[in-house]
Amino acid sequence: MPLATLETPKGTIRLHVCKDGTFENAEWIELYEEAFPPSQRQDLDDVQKQLAEGVMELDETRDDQEDILCMTLTEVFGGDEKTEPNLLLACYTAVSHQMRGLGIGSVHRRKLGELLSSEYPDYMGIFSEIESTKASGVDEKDMLVRTKRKAFFMRLGLIPIEIDYLFPSYVAGEPPIEGELLWVPFGPPEIQLSVLERVLRRIYVEGYSLDESDPLIAQVLKTIRLSSPASSMVALG
Repeated sequence: MPLATLETPKGTIRLHVCKDGTFENAEWIELYEEAFPPSQRQDLDDVQKQLAEGVMELDETRDDQEDILCMTLTEVFGGDEKTEPNLLLACYTAVSHQMRGLGIGSVHRRKLGELLSSEYPDYMGIFSEIESTKASGVDEKDMLVRTKRKAFFMRLGLIPIEIDYLFPSYVAGEPPIEGELLWVPFGPPEIQLSVLERVLRRIYVEGYSLDESDPLIAQVLKTIRLSSPASSMVALG
């Protein structure tokens, strides 16, 4: 189990970084529900089923008293890599409210990237969704949170994919949420347009259970083509 030490206003703490978590140990649920609004939270029964089936991973960072400080849920899109791109989607990362701003999230996500790239060396990499920092009509305080979140991921080396990304709301009847898609490649930092289209279809159809014909998919795929009108490669930030 990877260990790290971190200086805090209350002294030095030791971190047990990215321990394998289980659904039964429900302490992570409080972080999950505190950090994400209902529109972005997957049903817990669905998460339990995915964890049991091995298509979702739960990684936790805890201190020496086994108090949970940070967690990430990562969805695994595997299968036959000859026909579909295999990828990881770090759906949710949350740090305990009392421990934010100390660097725990950075330690956690860096180690998570190392562990997942070792465990899934033939996968494209780790994708992450964030709320849009370009959307209009967003409350100033909320936008500050969004820009800080994006800056956090950029410091970790994630690459923005320059498309108009949307993700469905988990609240019935609510419109899609304007977002941004970021990426940590496990190989070359380029994505062919045709491959990104298949990546998005996997996320929407397998991850969000949308129908192949859902207009949201067509809407986002259209922005890929507009971002790279004269190239087979999609634009990256």
